[in-house]
Amino acid sequence: MVEYLIKLMEEGEFQKCLRLAEQQLMRGGMSLSEMSQLNMVICRCRLGLQDSYGAIPSGLLAVKLARDIGEWDILGRALLNVGTAYVGARQYDEALQHFYSYFEHLNRYATAHRFEGAVWKSIGTAHQRKLETKLAIDAFERARRWFSRRGVDHSTFTCTHDLINTYLQAAERDPDFQLQPVADLLKEQKAIARSNSDDTFYRGTYLLDQASFYLHQNRVGRAMVSAMKAMEVRKGDHQLVFHSHMVLHRCNLTLGDMKQALGYALAARVEALQGRHYELEFLAAQAMADVIRREGTEVLQQLDAEYQALGVDLGQYLSPSILGRLN
Repeated sequence: MVEYLIKLMEEGEFQKCLRLAEQQLMRGGMSLSEMSQLNMVICRCRLGLQDSYGAIPSGLLAVKLARDIGEWDILGRALLNVGTAYVGARQYDEALQHFYSYFEHLNRYATAHRFEGAVWKSIGTAHQRKLETKLAIDAFERARRWFSRRGVDHSTFTCTHDLINTYLQAAERDPDFQLQPVADLLKEQKAIARSNSDDTFYRGTYLLDQASFYLHQNRVGRAMVSAMKAMEVRKGDHQLVFHSHMVLHRCNLTLGDMKQALGYALAARVEALQGRHYELEFLAAQAMADVIRREGTEVLQQLDAEYQALGVDLGQYLSPSILGRLN
């Protein structure tokens, strides 16, 4: 049964897998090894269903059981999963503690070595969220090299994307931060995108990262073109379209067109809600509120009038707090 549940988990059948796993737990009668695997599966399924807080208890239990009975491969995977859950819960120090613990047992793994690149990538994410730029860059570079040596294009590419975001994030805080590596990383991205021309993920992400770089260079027109191309290439990808709208939002802030800036932040918020990316939705709502605070409610009324002329009720897309500013 446990093997079947792991298969469901790896195939992305998280809801079905979670239901069966919890039923199996209630029946009882399992060995400690089976219980550790089952809790690891529940943790991963909850992560797949974007329930980071719900994933933590089962992940911690999987780690404890696996460590107690010496099930090292289960432990390695469980440490990655529970660390990822802590990242989702914004508890980055707890996440890093579990990620770094993974490396304490490298000599004991038979199969869990295959998660090393993912662990380094996750460490990079946690450090990036903590604004620890040097540590984030080091971790992402380790992950990128690990995946590149094994010819895993997709993960190599996403690490490159993470590195670009980290460099640009640092440059926003420190104008003197050196961005030459970004130009080189974009070239690498472009090469991978060309070699995977049938997959729109690569080209769409490359165009988005290019747009972000252009915006930082104050090449606003080019940034807007690249962001719009990214959305065209990757229709239906809520996360990528969200970030493209946010680039366009910042472009219009730079140009001083506040109504357009507000409109793009609103479009980003809608994409985040549709994709159930609630952390991103918060960022878009915050961007909308920032524009309204700067410009007053008149800019919101102008946008509302524009939507009404198109037969669209803007109110359905606004939070109650923002709606209240229309009155």
